[in-house]
Amino acid sequence: MTSSFCPGHVSCVFQPISSFDAMCSGSRGIGIRLNKGATATVEERDDGVVNIFLDGSQSVAHITRMVAESLAPGKGFDIRITNDLPVSQGFGMSAAGAIAAGLCIADMTGQSRTAAFKAAHAAEVMGGGGLGDVAAVVAGSDIPVRTVAGFPPFGRVENADFSIDALTLVVIGGELRTDSVLGDPFMLRKVREAATESMDSFIMDPTYDNLYAVSNAFSSKSGLESPAVRRGMDRLKSKGYRAGMCMLGNSIFTDAPEREVWALFGRGHVRTFKCASSRKEIIIHRG
Repeated sequence: MTSSFCPGHVSCVFQPISSFDAMCSGSRGIGIRLNKGATATVEERDDGVVNIFLDGSQSVAHITRMVAESLAPGKGFDIRITNDLPVSQGFGMSAAGAIAAGLCIADMTGQSRTAAFKAAHAAEVMGGGGLGDVAAVVAGSDIPVRTVAGFPPFGRVENADFSIDALTLVVIGGELRTDSVLGDPFMLRKVREAATESMDSFIMDPTYDNLYAVSNAFSSKSGLESPAVRRGMDRLKSKGYRAGMCMLGNSIFTDAPEREVWALFGRGHVRTFKCASSRKEIIIHRG
């Protein structure tokens, strides 16, 4: 049995870039690498069947399945993934789970960590997951800035020179699938245009305050904000807090303490998670 932990990632700005080569596809963007993520435990099976369990329930988990089949075609595994944060809310959980599972399988089959990372990136890009989460997480930066799309060495990730010690993630609505949004050509064009402005602005001024400013500009100009997300951010800002939309989810990241979020929204009406940015290493445990 082998287990691995991988951090999650919030995209504050993203610009989808497609190519005939999955390693050159993905997104430019700005994000926050989290101290919470996903833990995978993998055991090999003799019958060639791949079973995947997410938080205790059997799941299709097609991105993780693509990683397993890419790294070890024909081999069977029981893959159990435990998520610290909800899926399909812009927290990079599909990427974190796929990376963690991939690292276990690569380790069990004598392959490199890089092979697992590449398999996870390709699966995310081709499977409709987070386009830049894998590259951002693997870079190991608190605030990864994806200046060139794709997985290294084709893609490039730089680090903004600050960290975030206290961050509250606020889930205010249901799941939002990335592929359901990016499948609209008109929306995709608006997203790309808005991202160019926000990326240029942040690269000129890569600061904590500007992270929130460019995130707000991007979510507004791209049209990605749901009414609930917009109202939630406005409510937090009216009390003097910073707030941005997690891409892509019905969720918000904010510097408001958890208790203040509860006071504003009602503890039973939102789900909250205390986090921080992190350079926490992606680790593997054997046995």
